[in-house]
Amino acid sequence: MKQFIFYFIFAAGFIFNLSAQPKREIRGVWITINYALDWPNHPLRSRVDIERQKEDLDRMLDKLKDAGINMIFIQTRLRGEMIYPSEIEPTNEYFDQKSSSVKYDPLAYAIDACRQRGMECHAWMVVYPVGRSRTTVKKKGRKTTRSLSIPSRYKDMAKPFKGTLYLDPGNPKTIDYLVRLAKEVVSEYDIDGIHFDYIRYPDNSDKFPDEDTYKRYSGGENKADWRRGNINRFVYEVYDMVKSLKPWVQVSSSVVGMYDKIPDVDRRHWTALHSVYQDPVDWIQKGKHDFIVPMMYYADNLFFPFVDDWTARCNGRFVVPGLGLYQMDANEFGWEPNVLLEQIQYSRDHRTQGNIFFRARYLLENKKGICDEISSRFYSTPAILPALTWLSRSLPEAPKQIYARKNSNALLLEWDKVTAAKVSGETLFYNVYRSETFPVDTNDPGNLIAARLVNNSCEIPVDNGVESGYYYVVTSYDRYHNESTASNPVYFVTGMFDK
Repeated sequence: MKQFIFYFIFAAGFIFNLSAQPKREIRGVWITINYALDWPNHPLRSRVDIERQKEDLDRMLDKLKDAGINMIFIQTRLRGEMIYPSEIEPTNEYFDQKSSSVKYDPLAYAIDACRQRGMECHAWMVVYPVGRSRTTVKKKGRKTTRSLSIPSRYKDMAKPFKGTLYLDPGNPKTIDYLVRLAKEVVSEYDIDGIHFDYIRYPDNSDKFPDEDTYKRYSGGENKADWRRGNINRFVYEVYDMVKSLKPWVQVSSSVVGMYDKIPDVDRRHWTALHSVYQDPVDWIQKGKHDFIVPMMYYADNLFFPFVDDWTARCNGRFVVPGLGLYQMDANEFGWEPNVLLEQIQYSRDHRTQGNIFFRARYLLENKKGICDEISSRFYSTPAILPALTWLSRSLPEAPKQIYARKNSNALLLEWDKVTAAKVSGETLFYNVYRSETFPVDTNDPGNLIAARLVNNSCEIPVDNGVESGYYYVVTSYDRYHNESTASNPVYFVTGMFDK
């Protein structure tokens, strides 16, 4: 594994609005692989393309890291295709390694690349849609539509509906198949989380052709309740499977932004519970999800009251509103950045655990200056992630001592490694704090200068023309986001004068 030295550049705007910055917060982004919307820019055709894909991802992650992002959701299962070499489903065309001499695992690379930058990597998996059910062909100058055959791996499980092939949630074979697929990802990769999308019945689901499975498996139960129960059973099974293998791997889902109707909101709207038979409140109340991400791609009274509704139902688990950066596009609602900035502030003020942005390219391209605004107003200091206290409350051992020495135009900090307990995934990370005063307050987010470091060292650039002195401490930090007490401090003065 490559080792990277972390450098910290303290920009002129570093102290902007410091008092409002939380120490613990999820700051996430979805990286969309489907149709190569975010990544990659180059399909695999040769070894050169491998390096291009890696370089493209590295540049993206560097920019996202600089913007303050600490959690990456990388699309791992598209609609029936994977980005890694799976034993169960085919590889997406952008990663299909036709040459046997080409060896490259995009998911493994992404996990490592995120880790070296202090970011978590969550495998984002589309659940029920698995491809097109028909295609348009041109013959003798005329376009006609023809049905596509159902792949044998989906035999007896898939149903065509409105041009798309869906796995039938009511078929017990579907649950077995999806759990097996999730197990492959969790078993084979050192991911920090697994994240489910399209974990619902399709739009206009009243017409979904599942009458045969309803008659066979419902036992006469009300159809709406039966449908919700089908998705719930998958959620229960996959959550228990994940925790039995790696209890630190977080389970989350992106869900419809409005759970149920709210009396004070008159406008008719789409809801998770009734429109697509999705019941995420059941999942969090039964402890079968670690967090949910409502896709809250709306404004005004279709956003603010529903944030409050979700947090009132969260049962101590995390609610992380997903925000639609794409709505700034002229082909969508053409939002100005202030719409999204107000939503971030509201999310922070109303007991959510952060935000996740859809999608990466809008941040990376700084559309309408949105990345600059988010970074300077809300993410000007690093943040560690909220502790998963229902999974573990055990604090890791603290590093004993931190050491400092001058190295040219940088200050090098080093400390002894801490051995992780097996319950924490046998991996520990480190957070570094500094303060002009003693003791160093590790609860002050303004003192946190580096989060989730892989190595037991970091290098901080210094200006030799300015003399300054700080106390430094380091903490250890486990896969459950539990943080140790601080190490013994070290005080170091840097500048142009002899020490």
